[in-house]
Amino acid sequence: MIQHILFDLGNVLVPVHRHLGFTRLIPHLPKDLAELCRQDQAAFQNLFSEPGMALETGSIEFHEFYRIMCDILRITVDEEQFRDVFCRIFSLDEEMVELGERFSRRYGTWLVSNTSRVHYEYILSSFPRVNFYRDAALSFELGVMKPAPEYYEKAVRKFGIQADTAVFIDDLPENVDGAVASGMNGIVFRNRQRLIDRLAILGVTIPGLKEQLQ
Repeated sequence: MIQHILFDLGNVLVPVHRHLGFTRLIPHLPKDLAELCRQDQAAFQNLFSEPGMALETGSIEFHEFYRIMCDILRITVDEEQFRDVFCRIFSLDEEMVELGERFSRRYGTWLVSNTSRVHYEYILSSFPRVNFYRDAALSFELGVMKPAPEYYEKAVRKFGIQADTAVFIDDLPENVDGAVASGMNGIVFRNRQRLIDRLAILGVTIPGLKEQLQ
């Protein structure tokens, strides 16, 4: 029986619009990198994947990340301006948060996210309603990221729950596969209605929701 529901953050509760950050960054980039950013955002993002991972595992803090990024991208923006570009890429999925709030009336709800301190603090400050969960397993605090097995072990231990009583919701299949391998149930998030339908198969009901699960 499902007793706990674990939510990913980015692209589940808060859609991520990285292109907005890239668009704001382009005017500050040298010509060659600006062109790369316009033509191939994946290749552009790959330039700073290593420091990005270090930031999201807590190996470095934002000030050092900012310094490294200035060197890699050959930019001269000040730190606060860069923080704004880096953080102002999220929106709130009101319907998903409302769903999470309803779940919280009956189930243990938890957050499981690969994220940095600066992004997490920005999201909570900008969208306080998202904080409906009991506790969070954040990669920058755990020192490890999904889908590493150690991440799921640390998350379950932190929450004090049994893996087989939980369902793990994430937009990335590899992260859900990692959760399933750790003993949890898993659902790849695509949209709200599909999530509701998949949860119904697991016997999860949502208090007060018009589309009551059968």
